[in-house]
Amino acid sequence: MKIEEDAILGEFFDTPEKKAKWMKRLTYLYIAWIIFVIVGVAMALIYL
Repeated sequence: MKIEEDAILGEFFDTPEKKAKWMKRLTYLYIAWIIFVIVGVAMALIYL
């Protein structure tokens, strides 16, 4: 099953432009999450 055929997520990924836009956003969110985890682990190590 493709993501374009999904009942809920299909409307966000129905055109190549929308798919590219959301993939770019997800990439930025993933990078921000990695930075958040690294900073969190560093803070935990500092306070211990």
